[in-house]
Amino acid sequence: MAKASHLRYGNKVMPKQKRLHRVAITKERRNIALFDRWSIVHIVTGIILGWIMRPFIALSIMVLWEPLEILVLSPLLARRGIKFGYESLRNSLSDIFFDVVGVALGTWVLAHLALPPFYLF
Repeated sequence: MAKASHLRYGNKVMPKQKRLHRVAITKERRNIALFDRWSIVHIVTGIILGWIMRPFIALSIMVLWEPLEILVLSPLLARRGIKFGYESLRNSLSDIFFDVVGVALGTWVLAHLALPPFYLF
């Protein structure tokens, strides 16, 4: 029988703290912000990818990242207690907007200021 400080979770007996942490993650609200710290990451990544590859390919990779992040990575990491990619449609669309801005800056500004060290695709 499980101790009072442990609870059953499926077939496993887990410490009460770990189970409560798992429940707390699932009850958090999705990120609905139009601009957050990840927006900067999307812009910088877009600039770099737009600089070293054709804009259509760079933007395709970045746009396809969003459903992968939300539908695949977020649920897998949530099982391990890691909050990642827990965002709303609004936030995902704003991320794509920042991807477009970054790719445009990399393609039409940075590429004219400096040649990239290599080209992909």
